[in-house]
Order: sequence, then C-alpha cells, then structure tokens
Amino acid sequence: MTEARGADWLEAAVEALPVAVVVVESAGIVALANGRARALLNVGPGDLAPAYLRRLVDVAGGHDVMRETLVVSVADGITVVAEVRAAPIAGGTVCTVEDLTERAQRERADREFITNAAHQLRTPITAIATAIEVLQAGAKTMPKERDRFLGHIERQTERLVRLVRAMLALSRAERGDIGPSLGLVPLQPVLAGLVEELPEERAVAVEVECPPTAAVVADEALLSEALANLIGNALDHTDAGVLRIVVHQDGDPPVVTIEIADSGPGIPPAELQRVFERFHRGTTAQGGAGLGLPIAKAAIEAQGGTLELESTQGTGTTARVRLPAGFQLVE
Repeated sequence: MTEARGADWLEAAVEALPVAVVVVESAGIVALANGRARALLNVGPGDLAPAYLRRLVDVAGGHDVMRETLVVSVADGITVVAEVRAAPIAGGTVCTVEDLTERAQRERADREFITNAAHQLRTPITAIATAIEVLQAGAKTMPKERDRFLGHIERQTERLVRLVRAMLALSRAERGDIGPSLGLVPLQPVLAGLVEELPEERAVAVEVECPPTAAVVADEALLSEALANLIGNALDHTDAGVLRIVVHQDGDPPVVTIEIADSGPGIPPAELQRVFERFHRGTTAQGGAGLGLPIAKAAIEAQGGTLELESTQGTGTTARVRLPAGFQLVE
C-alpha cells in the first residue's frame, strides 16, 4: 500500500465515523474536521476551535487523555449534551465529540415517568383504599351503601387502568419512541365519566355544556388524564361556587376548544408565568406536588394540541384546551 493511498483510506475512515472528530493544532486552530464535526459543531479546517475544545486541548497537551460530558452550544442557540474526549498527538490534539442529547432526553423522560406515575397513581389508590376501609367498617352490611362504594371502587380501578396507559403513552412520546395513538374521541361521554369520578361530597357545582356531536382527534386515555388533572386542579382552588366546562368548535381547519372555568381566587400574574413548571407550587397551592398542570400540558401537546391558562384575581381561572376537531356520524 502506497503512503498516499494509506492517507486516503485513513481520511475516508475518519470521515465515516459516527462521532465528530476534530484535530486541533497547538495554536488552537482546527487542522481537520470530519463531516460529523462540521455538521454538529459548525467548524472546519482553519477555524478557531470552540472554547471548550481549546480548554481540553490545553490540558491534554500535558500528555493526559481528557474526557468530559458537557452541555455544548453548537450554533444558533442550539445546545447538545456531548461527551468530549481529547488526546495528544504529534503536533496537536485529536478530539472526539459524541452527541448524547437523545440519550439524555430518554433518561430524563424515564425519570419524569417515575415521578409522574407516582403523583398520578396516588389519587385513585387513596380513593380505593378509603372505600375499602369504609366497607370493612360496616358499610358492606348496608346494601345501598355497599353498592355505592363498590361502584366507586370500580370507577377508580378503571381510572387506574386508563391512567397507566396514558402515562406509558406520554412517556413514549417524550422519549421520542412513538407518538400517541390518535383517533376519534367523542367528548360528551369522556366529560360525563370524569365528572362522575369526582368526589360526591363537594361544595362546588359542576356544569357541562358539550354538544353531543363534539369530537376531537386525540388519544382518549391521554386526553382523559389531562382533563382530569385540569378539572381536579380547578376544584382544588375553588371552595364554593360553580365550575363550568364548555365545549365549542370554530376555525378553519376546525378546532375544538374545551374551557374549564372555576370561580376561585385566581392566580397572581407573576405566578401565572410559572404554572407549567414542574414542581412549582404557588401561594394558593392546596398541598399538591406541582405536577398536575405540567403533566396536562405535556399530554395535550403530545397530541398536537395546546393548553393555556387565563386568570383574573378575585374572579377565577380558565384552562383552555384546543385540539383538532373530529367528525362523528349521528343517527
């Protein structure tokens, strides 16, 4: 093999590597950058190496092999999570940069799934445990009370099944594995079921205005859990009065809007900007973990919809969900 041919093969091999490879001269100038480096780091031969590479080059110049995981700004405000390695060679330093952004996103989604699942499962499990406790305390001997609490256990068990499916769908969407299973979802039965699940001993009246033909293109389990969170959050912040759920359709292409309006104290403007942050609990929080609204927003957006809040202190808060309209045949 001739020396020229060997150099060509080596260059072709470096070009084909799935990681970014950059050779930096001692003066900090890029001497070589393969295609992956040019695409990911936006650098080429003759360019000044990025500051994080120059720092590693300086250390590696002392004949040490450096390895760090960094959040790197690559171009136009885009950041990636990258594993950077630097090793000295004659006349400079060879650096590899592996993009770990997708892996970091998956790991974050897995951590959030565990947190979200624990938060969401707490309510139905507590409700089932309470109903069983009441039955064991004597309600099982009273047919009317027994049937009422057995019905309650049945509804909460169905919610558990739906919730697990919804959380798995949301986790897959956030990991980027597969999107939610979208289909035609009639809204009237969904809303009726969610209202039926609400505690019977409540001071807030719930009014629903939903045309019988109203339907959206969504994942039913995900949509149900998002709406359950929004309705539950509205009830938590309303001591008395009316909670109104109104559904209407407009726009071209048609969009269905679901409005959940409470008559609570409202949200201060400074807090309204942070309500979708995970674990943020405002001054009006009722003991929650600060996950209901962020989970609802993530679920709605995973289905191609939007969620926004509008609030006036002393008047109440309206959650507004918008999703693509679906069309169902009515006999």
